[in-house]
Amino acid sequence: MKHKWIIAVFAIAFAAAVALGVGLRFAMAPHEIPAEEQPPATLPTADAPTVTEPPINTIPSETSAEPPVPAETIPPQTEPVETEPPLPSEPESGTVRICIGGDTSIDGEFADFAAAKGVDYPWAEISEITNSADISIVNLETCVSEQGVSEKREGYGFRTPPEMLEGFANAGITAVNLANNHTRDFGYDALLDTFSNLESRGISYFGAGRDLDDASGLRIIEANGVRVGLTGANRVSLKGDCAAAEGHAGVNQIGDADSESALAYIEKIKEYDAMCDVLIVFLHAGTEEVFDVTSYQKEMTRAFIDAGADIVVGGHSHTLQPIEFYNGKPIIYSIGNLIFWHIDDDLDGLTALFDITVDKNGFVSLKLHPLFIKNYKVYYLKDGEGSYPTRYAQILKLMNDLCEPYDIWFDGEGTLLQGIPEEILEQRRIEREAEAEAQSRAEDGE
Repeated sequence: MKHKWIIAVFAIAFAAAVALGVGLRFAMAPHEIPAEEQPPATLPTADAPTVTEPPINTIPSETSAEPPVPAETIPPQTEPVETEPPLPSEPESGTVRICIGGDTSIDGEFADFAAAKGVDYPWAEISEITNSADISIVNLETCVSEQGVSEKREGYGFRTPPEMLEGFANAGITAVNLANNHTRDFGYDALLDTFSNLESRGISYFGAGRDLDDASGLRIIEANGVRVGLTGANRVSLKGDCAAAEGHAGVNQIGDADSESALAYIEKIKEYDAMCDVLIVFLHAGTEEVFDVTSYQKEMTRAFIDAGADIVVGGHSHTLQPIEFYNGKPIIYSIGNLIFWHIDDDLDGLTALFDITVDKNGFVSLKLHPLFIKNYKVYYLKDGEGSYPTRYAQILKLMNDLCEPYDIWFDGEGTLLQGIPEEILEQRRIEREAEAEAQSRAEDGE
């Protein structure tokens, strides 16, 4: 028994020694995994690209793999589409509607009716249009005052009572042209009073002023980001000291096309062209009560366009006259009457509002609103409707007859077309042949 116990103790001690040696060996050896226990090396394949993290703040080379990026920031891997980078651009320019009406004077019976029925009476049928425009302009063929004595022969001096300007303001009239032959009808003091009365109502004016620089100056009205410049001149002869001069109030008066005053004004137009986006020049000239345009009107208005005007607006004839485009810019030779005395319903009683749209590049479009003057007011016309159902078509026909030689046509809605459609030209040819045949038969007594 003693021998068995000794052998057992010896076996236990030997096992402990072996275990201790193995532990020391493990502790002293490098931490390696035997080759046969390592997982086999994985080679990159086309289906499993190797992704390497590029160093921070560096750009991977074309041959480097790119780091993973969150899916929502990665566009689909399709064929690249070349796109031009967006270029910086100015804000889109707005458009401006400018409504222009002809000769206006609320005096005599016009003033009596307006006093009895209200200052809005003459404007009632067009006020919605003039108020809806960004800028509305009329030719103010009168002084606005209670002062002075008429310097014209009886019946030809016009003076509007100052209280009538409330009607202008209510109709949305923004500015008035004073470059005409009636602004000084009741003398110097009445002219100065006209300026003051307009200013008190917030109505801008041009074409006359407290001295020559003021009278021939530029008025700028900004609307929808577009700077519209207004200026005007009168060619109709005036007596006495009606013309503006240095230190003297009056009308911006010019002479013949080659006169010193006309040439000086043209130089001013050149300056004004650089001061606004759209320059509108008014010219009061021509012959009264006719549809024909004089050679002076053509020469002077075209000179204004050459000097930088974008639109030229004429007046004085009291009638509508043709429109032409010269170097791509419109010349309205006469805008006719608006609220004014007339002698013939079929001559100077036929008129219109000229509804012009412009942008920073100039003229865009024009729409005609046919009107008829009667009962000391102006009537807005609709084709086949209202108190004067045939007048709308009559005015459109008149304007088309006048404008056809200039290759301009108005459609049934009153919209100006540059270039007459072929079908209309053919229709006009057939109509003329029929008229000529009818006239021939009448002359032969058939």
